[in-house]
Amino acid sequence: MDSETRGLRIRTLKTQLDVCLLVCSTLANELQAADLTPKHKTELAHRWEKALKESQGLQLAIDTLEGQEA
Repeated sequence: MDSETRGLRIRTLKTQLDVCLLVCSTLANELQAADLTPKHKTELAHRWEKALKESQGLQLAIDTLEGQEA
């Protein structure tokens, strides 16, 4: 992959990571609401876990591409 394409891919992944981290933060805040049913809390927790795993995968991809630049 050429340098220009790699740079564009890294910027795209970083933007996706920012969005994913925002989703994680929002879901974590929603989980703190006292008036949630146990079922709703479970659903939010599953969504939060999925978003967290996605953010970890994105960070790994970013680290890998940045390592190729060095």
